[in-house]
Amino acid sequence: MSDEVITKRRVTMRSVVALPDGGTAEHKAIDYVRPDFLDAYVADARTRWQSVEVSDEPDAGPAGYHGATHVPANLNHPLAGQTFPATTPEGE
Repeated sequence: MSDEVITKRRVTMRSVVALPDGGTAEHKAIDYVRPDFLDAYVADARTRWQSVEVSDEPDAGPAGYHGATHVPANLNHPLAGQTFPATTPEGE
């Protein structure tokens, strides 16, 4: 097993929509993205969301740094459509 640590970033996406009653609703999604396809992920998200924020610090999210990763098929990236299984940290 490699010593490499996956340094995922938290990507928070938000959009506000008007409701028929005159109110508003916020839609929010959070994903944890590896740096090797982060730019493509953010560029794609910005085509559909009003606000896209990327954490400055690594954030493993609920699956941890070694959790499985899926690269969305619609991304403009060589890894698009691939899924990488979870890994086991060395020493565990």
